[in-house]
Amino acid sequence: MEKSIKLVPVYSTRNYPLYQGKLSNYQQIGNTLNKKKVMNYSEGQFNSYQNFLYNRAMYGLAVFTKEELAVMHSEKKKRIIKVHLRTKKVLNIWKQELSNIIFNKFFQPKFVNTKAEFAKDFVELYANEVDETIECTTSFKTLGITKKYIVNKLIKEKILPYNFLELLPVNHGLIKLKTS
Repeated sequence: MEKSIKLVPVYSTRNYPLYQGKLSNYQQIGNTLNKKKVMNYSEGQFNSYQNFLYNRAMYGLAVFTKEELAVMHSEKKKRIIKVHLRTKKVLNIWKQELSNIIFNKFFQPKFVNTKAEFAKDFVELYANEVDETIECTTSFKTLGITKKYIVNKLIKEKILPYNFLELLPVNHGLIKLKTS
């Protein structure tokens, strides 16, 4: 007795079939190899420990494996979440400020000599407004913000340590500083 199976495609809001294969939850669980989370850092200006601190601030608990989270103390988890939320808040406000600067450069020359009072008032009132409850969805790439700028902002806001740029990779659980 062979049962006939009717396949029904799952469609997204854009009417494209959703991928239901082996890697459909890749972004949620990350890249794993032999049940260990693998972080492939691009060779750049930061070492592995600096990248770890940066990623922990940017992505919170998503940096750790399920096994690491199971062993981790609850207070440490709370601290990581607190730093992550503060990082999101600081970067969101910063992105809004940069968007406002771009907005001002574009619109102010166009509305300075106009007779429309509404346009002038709009530019004057809302040109520098920042609302931390609104999430700025503009990407860092669109705003021209690189990882180096983000790191400098996080150091300035005291989210990353002041000596972040001098940190060396961790050996045996101890943090080492570059010596001159």
